[in-house]
Amino acid sequence: MTTSAARFVSVFPALIRLDLRTDHAGEFGAVQIYQGALAAARIRQALGLNIEGGRMAEFAQHHMETEQQHLDVMLQLVPPSDRTRLLPLWRGMALALGFFPSLLGPRQLYWTIAAVETFVEQHYLEQIEKLQRDHILPELCALLVKLKEDEVEHRDEAVIALFGHKDAHEARHPSGTARAWMRIVEAGSVAAVEASKIV
Repeated sequence: MTTSAARFVSVFPALIRLDLRTDHAGEFGAVQIYQGALAAARIRQALGLNIEGGRMAEFAQHHMETEQQHLDVMLQLVPPSDRTRLLPLWRGMALALGFFPSLLGPRQLYWTIAAVETFVEQHYLEQIEKLQRDHILPELCALLVKLKEDEVEHRDEAVIALFGHKDAHEARHPSGTARAWMRIVEAGSVAAVEASKIV
């Protein structure tokens, strides 16, 4: 962590540092999700199942690069002593979350990303509203707004990949299987956030 970043972090209230702890865990997990997706894409290609012409791999690679940038930011904002000790567990679970849906096919990956990013948008929004309500840390608030916008863009790109446009009715009102999967992903995300605050 740079000296300037360390001075910036030192003024964070305890609750804000706890929120950032979960943000670091989330961005760490996001990188793993896309690494899992890329591994599955390579297997599908080796099996001759690359029917989407490599678009799934391009999607995962592009998003992973953005998530790595987010993680780099969080590495500056969250010192090692503040990070959750559950990162090895989150690594395995996030790799699986990216790998197994992607192994089934691109649509399964896109639904997974839509679910994850819908949760992440709300997670960042709650932090932004808290900072705005309390009129504190405007620089951090602006940073979280930018991160949230990137996550919303990822969600929209997943929906576009599914339905051709981001405002598709099917994305807002998914069918039974997709709706059930999105609820599972959301529940897992909520549990990971809460666990990361404690351990």
